Amino acid sequence: MLRGVLLLGVLGAGTAFTIGADPKPVDDLTALQGNWKPLQCEYQGVAQMSTEEMKKYTSVYDKCEYFLYFVDKDKDGKPVVSLLRQTKFTLDPTTNPKGFTFEFADGPLKGTKAHGIYEIAGNQLKLCYGPSEKPKPTEFKSAPGSGYFLETWARKPK
Repeated sequence: MLRGVLLLGVLGAGTAFTIGADPKPVDDLTALQGNWKPLQCEYQGVAQMSTEEMKKYTSVYDKCEYFLYFVDKDKDGKPVVSLLRQTKFTLDPTTNPKGFTFEFADGPLKGTKAHGIYEIAGNQLKLCYGPSEKPKPTEFKSAPGSGYFLETWARKPK
């Protein structure tokens, strides 16, 4: 009888621990899913927008597709949403640093690719990338003349 009580106690504690635990994503693709807001965006070492301007952008990762939206207001103050980019993306978490490729699905860049490196740390995503004609970056830097973007994004709360 004592063994039965101990077994139930152990199972009960294990269940409570599992239910209360903060589940970690199984892989980077799962961790990437959702909406992200920019914290930093630079090209070749130069900031590309102000903090106020960054508030208007949202990136969405949905399965293996990436969407970049811009939300502004019309003359009456109503939100106007524009889709700026749509890409297919692939991750390569086996490289160090981890790599990715974007393939543009529409617009003037349709069919072209960009590649780079990424890092997911908690609720932040860091990207460094450039066109596929350039070598893939090996560090998170966008020095003058490099042709690289360096971006940091924060997961948008649900």
